[in-house]
This record gives sequence, C-alpha cells and structure tokens, in this order.
Amino acid sequence: MNRFLISFSLWLGVLSASAEGVVKGKVLDKKTNAPLEFVNVQVFFASDTTLLAGGTITDTNGFFLVSKLADGSYVAKVSYVGYKEATRHFVISSQNQVVNYPAIYIREDARMLGEVQVTGQRSAVKLEVDRKSYDVSQLVSNAGQAASDVLENIPSVEVDNDGNISLRGNSSVEVWINGKASGLTSDNRASILEQLPAESIDCIEVIDNPSAKFSAEGSAGIINIVLKKNRTAGYYGSVQAGVDTRKGANTSFNINYTSSKWDAYANIGFRHRNDEGYTDSEQEYPGSGLYQNYHGTTRNQGNNLFTRAGLTWHITRKDDIGISGMFMKGLHKNWGDTPYRYGRLNTGEETRMMLRRATGRGDMDMPHGEFNYRHNFTDKHFLDMTASYNRWKADNDNWYQDSTVYYGAAPQPTEYGYQYRPMFVNSRGWEFKIDYENPLTDKFKIQAGYQGNLNHENTPQESWIDNSSWTGTNAVEDQAYYNRFIYDMDIHALYFTAQYQLGKLGIMGGLRGEYWKVNTESYDWEQEHDAAKRGEPFKKDYFELFPSIFMSYQLTPNDQFQLNYARRLRRPWGGQLNSFRDTRDATTVSFGNPELTPEFSNSFSLNYLRTWNKSSLLVSAYYRPTTDVMQRINWRGSSDGLMYSTSVNVARSTSSGLEATMKNNLFRRLELTTNMNAYYYKLNGFSYDIDGQTITGEGRHSFTWDARMTASLILPYDISVQMSGRYNSRQAVSQGYRKARYNVDLGLRKNFLNKKLTLSVSCRDLFNSRKWESYTSSDTFWRHQINKRGSRKVNFTLTWNFGNNNKKKHREQQGGEDELDPQERYNGGGEM
Repeated sequence: MNRFLISFSLWLGVLSASAEGVVKGKVLDKKTNAPLEFVNVQVFFASDTTLLAGGTITDTNGFFLVSKLADGSYVAKVSYVGYKEATRHFVISSQNQVVNYPAIYIREDARMLGEVQVTGQRSAVKLEVDRKSYDVSQLVSNAGQAASDVLENIPSVEVDNDGNISLRGNSSVEVWINGKASGLTSDNRASILEQLPAESIDCIEVIDNPSAKFSAEGSAGIINIVLKKNRTAGYYGSVQAGVDTRKGANTSFNINYTSSKWDAYANIGFRHRNDEGYTDSEQEYPGSGLYQNYHGTTRNQGNNLFTRAGLTWHITRKDDIGISGMFMKGLHKNWGDTPYRYGRLNTGEETRMMLRRATGRGDMDMPHGEFNYRHNFTDKHFLDMTASYNRWKADNDNWYQDSTVYYGAAPQPTEYGYQYRPMFVNSRGWEFKIDYENPLTDKFKIQAGYQGNLNHENTPQESWIDNSSWTGTNAVEDQAYYNRFIYDMDIHALYFTAQYQLGKLGIMGGLRGEYWKVNTESYDWEQEHDAAKRGEPFKKDYFELFPSIFMSYQLTPNDQFQLNYARRLRRPWGGQLNSFRDTRDATTVSFGNPELTPEFSNSFSLNYLRTWNKSSLLVSAYYRPTTDVMQRINWRGSSDGLMYSTSVNVARSTSSGLEATMKNNLFRRLELTTNMNAYYYKLNGFSYDIDGQTITGEGRHSFTWDARMTASLILPYDISVQMSGRYNSRQAVSQGYRKARYNVDLGLRKNFLNKKLTLSVSCRDLFNSRKWESYTSSDTFWRHQINKRGSRKVNFTLTWNFGNNNKKKHREQQGGEDELDPQERYNGGGEM
C-alpha cells in the first residue's frame, strides 16, 4: 500500500506538471536578502501587456507559483509597496513547461519611501509548514524579563513552577540556542534560561516534527532560541535600562559592526530580580487515618550577568571563519518558611507542627565557546563545520532549620533540627558538527553530516546535621547523605537527506543513525573514601536508526499540504539515573533509577498552510504513539510509612491532537495572532513491583485544550499597545490532574526622536492568576497542591538606539557590480 501511494503521488505530480505551463520563483529584498511575503506577481501576454494571463502573491517564504499558462511568450511583473517594480520575460513551450526563478531581487524605492510615510509593524509570527517563528523582540511584555518568561508567552509552550518546559503537553522537548544545544541539558536549562535576558533574543522557533538532519532527542520537537545578530552594514547599537515594581532592575549594552570583510557583535547585560511565591498542600493517608497540611511562602533574589561576543572574518567571497562566545554568571538567594501541620483525619485534631525554615544560596557560571568555518561553493552549495565547548558549574548551599512542637495532654519538649547540604555541580561538554548541502539540480538537493556530543558530569553533595539546636552549633557530617554522582554520555550521529521537487509535489526523505553510550557511578561516603568498596559502573550503549519523510503538495499558489513522519526518542537525563535517596523534601524521599531506558516515539503530522491577502492559517493534525514511557510513581513505604518517589518505564502512551495558528493583519494597524491546540492523551494501565508491594496505575485518558491570542495595535504618535491572553484547560498528570488556569499580559511602547529612544511599560500577569493547582491520589494517599511562582509585576524599560546604519550591501562597498545567480542568468534575469 505504501509503495502504491508513493507511486500514485509521483504520477499525479508528473501529470499535473505536464498538463500546464508554470512560472514560479522566490522574491527577496535586495538589501537584506530576506524573503518578502504578500508581494504581487502578475503575468501578462507579451503581445499585449494590458491582458492579464494570471497572478498571485508570495507566501511567507517569498515563494510564488502561477499555473495554467498556455504555450506562448509572457511578461511577469513583480510589485510591492515601497519597492521598484521588477519584470521578467519568459516563454512557455512543449519543451519548457516550467520556468523557475530561484531569486528575484527587488530594491527599495528611495524616492517613494521619501514621499510616503507608511505606518506598519513587523509581523509577530511567521508561519511555515515545518516550523513557526515568533518575533519576541516585538512583544512589549517581554521587556526586562528572562528567557523562561519569554517561553511562557509562546503558543503550545508551557513553563511550570520549577522551570520545566513542555511542548503540546509533552515535556520531552529539546531547547537550543542558535541551532545548537549550547550546553543546555535537562539538569541545568531551567537555571540558564532564568539568566538569559529577553532583550538578547530575536525570535523563538518551534520545530514540532524535525527531519533526520536534526538530533533525534525530544519526542515533542525542538524549541530554538535565536539571539539577535544585526547584519546591517556599518555599526549599530543600543543601551537599555529598566526597573519593575518588585524591586527588580536590568540594564544592557550591545553593539554590532558589519563591513565587507568583518562582522562583529558584543553584548553585556545585568539583571537583578526579586520574586515571591507560595505553596499550599493538603495530604491525607486513609490507611492510617492521618493528614498533613502546610502553607509555605518563598522569596527569591538573584543577580545575573550575561555577555556574548562574536567575530566573523570573510576571508574570501566563498570562505568565512567565525569565533564566538557566551558567558553567564549568576548569584541567587532564596528564603522560605513552611509550617507542616500533622493530625488525625477522624477528629481533625492537630497533633504536632514542624516549622521548616529553608535558606539557599547558589553561585553559577557557564562559559561557552564556538569556532566555525564555512566554505560556499555557490550560494546554496556549502560545507559548514563547527566545534564548541561549554562548561556548567553551580555551587549550591542549602540550610534547613526545623523546630517541632507537640500538642496533647502530655507535654513534650520542642525538638530542633539543623541541616546544611552543599552540592557542587560540575559538567562540561564538547559538540562537533559537519553539515554539507548540495543542490545537484534545481529540483534535487542532498544534505549530509555528522554530529558528536561528548558530555561529562561530576557532582558531589554533602550533609552536616545537628539534632540538638536550631543554629547548628554542634553540626557533624551526616555520612548517610553523602553522594558523588559521575555521569558520562557520548553521542555520535550521521545523517543523510535527499529532497526532490516534481512539479507541485515535493518529497524529502532522510535517515539518521545515532550511537550513544552511558556510564553512571554513584558513591556513598564509604565508597568515596575507599575505592575498594566501589561497585562496577553502570554502563549501557545503544544504536538506533531514525528515519524521516516529508511530502508536500502545492494545491494552489496559496494552499499547501504536507505529510510528515519522523522517529524520535527521549533519553533519561542524569538526575533520573542517580540511585541516591534525596530527603530534602520533608514529605517525600525521591531517588533516580539507573535501569531507566529511553522512550521511543513515531511522530506523524499532517499540515495545511493557507495564505491570502494579509492573513495566514496553519492547521496541523498530529499523532504520536510512544513506548517505554517514563513515569514518576509515588507510594508509601511498607515498613517506615514514609512517602517515596522514583521514575520507571511503565507503559505505552498515545498523543494526538489538532493545532491551528492564524495570523490576521487588519486595517494596517492591528495584528491578531491566534493559536488553539487540542490534544488527546492516553496512558495504558501498568503494574510495578517495588519495596515488596505492587504499585498499580489504571489506564487513563484525557482531552486537553489551550488557546492563546496576541493583539498588537499601532496608535498615532508612534505608540504601540499589545495584549496577550492564554487559557489552559484541565490537564491529566501522573496519578491525577491539574486544574484549568489563565493569565493576561499587557504592554505599551512609545518611540521618541525618530525611534532613537523607546519607552516600554508592561504588566505581567495582569490579574495575578498565574498558578498551578493539582490533585493526585493512589490507594494510600490523596494530595491537593497549589504552587505560585511570582506575582503581578509592572516593568518600565528605556532603550536608546545609535549607529550610522549604512545601507549599502557588501558587494557595493567593494565597488563591484551585483552578481546574478547562475539560474537568473540562464532565465535572462537580473534586478530591475
């Protein structure tokens, strides 16, 4: 059946291409080389240019296609407001049914721009079939925020109370910076994204079904954070400063320089933040007739420094060498008081209260360096090589002070406890990439490459306790808590893809092979001090193939369908593999499982993209079955009555859904971006034997949906107003569900002095509603919990822009004439 469908599609493409004449191509801005959407393309008969033979507008990638042209001579006119018109002469015949213009450059009309003042705004979202790109630099509410706050404003992306990120309800998602992991792992990315300032981010790309060219990690897809890098000739920079109503502050400076031989940029930013939050919890244990409740308050304070710089040397017109670096340093503090109240369910009597005061201090830094070499055989035929190194170091000190008061007829003395628990996270990694791309013909292109990732972590943690005082006067080392975790994972991957365009039908197939090996060691105090007592490291290695296939069909110039398939996986991260038992939470003992194996998913999606006038609609249906699902399970110990939690591979799951994203430009002043995502999740039932008991989980299923809308309005006097709102319906979680929630952000921006000075005012969480509330239960417990991180905050940000903004292109600075693409020369093209 599969062979029949593919053969039928190919036959249909050949038939459609041979039945009519077609002219197609891509329109680009001469100055920026960026594709232009909504450009008007009209085809006239050469014998009488007043007679229209066909027409269309370009899509979001600048592509156009005009079909149903009989044999004859024609003239194509490309026009756009503010640009000079371009024309192309071509002939349709039985020997030349398809005329292709890979690049039609049009230039700004300086005379027209000088006479007409156009009021407009940069589009907030760019819709493509394989990804969505969100221009977060235009969102006023992001001013003065961090990357984690920016991601909360991206449709279908969710950031929970602990900084964990999920896409379409699935936490198996990769987060990259500038197309690479850049040192981000599941262990540290929450901390790093809390430091990365929003003002350094240009856009967020959401790739929900990546091809074999990309890493197979992340069954839900990839979120790529693209940092700003201005390529305008000359120099350009800005200075920014801001404050908020929670006593936070931020400042940054950036500068860019571009010439015919050099590209350079530098950025440095500092951010001080203050946040407050709380956690409410109610727990009941029906078997014992006991309960536990608490209301804990937290305060977080942090100082973060972020800096990055890069230099690219254009050695020749075909060779570039680049070096870049990024450095983050952060110092954070947190304070929290949590009174744990214990009692009896049947009478409601409170038997004791333990007050825990938690204090934390962390010092972290992350340097990242990268070297890049690129050779361009032609504009689209290139070899790109990159080597990068990153290190993550975090020294965390945590103090826990407990005092327990007992109630009842017989008085008991107050008990005190003191714990000091330092943890020193040390990880480093190398990444090597080689990418080769070659368009063998105008219809056939191949890609091939290698990617290697070498990662190492060595993290010790200690504990000092005093059970006689609140202040730790007589603290001694708690040897039972000591742990050193050593984790190594090396990944090597090769990929190959081939892409072929047959009329309206495009096919891209690829295969990626990944080999990886994992080595984990976990030492207690005795094993740390006596190597003879250490066991063998836990080692595993894997080799897997990850195929992908993408098929697209251009139904009309404005309508495109695409069917995608890719195999993906989710590897367990370091902390999930560490068998050490963590008792920092007074209610639960948690530990990892070195026996965990990866999850594997087969991801299918069917996409429809429609563009018309100034609107776009992308509808995606997706289906993703997953095996060996990793789930967090909770149970009550059979001997000590304590709560335990770990991760195991328990069952199979199925996710399916429908997502729609629509962009509308209304009245040239209002832009609406609306996203809706509805998905169905099913987890099969499971049973797991642990601690002498069988933990069972019933098969469960849920239907969840969320909606998001952003409205951007341009007012007179160069004022912009933006409002965004989001609603998430009730969602199933492990052993329970999370309640529905909503939040609204509001922002205003005013430009002064011909946009050299900008004032931004934003209110984050306008109705103070951003929180997470969940219910979980099993045969032995019931829990209701509310977590709130941060609260309503108003930001004031002032930005000063400077620079000479020389608009000449590199070729013009060199004194040469504009070169034409070889295909343009063949088709008699060139800029008009």
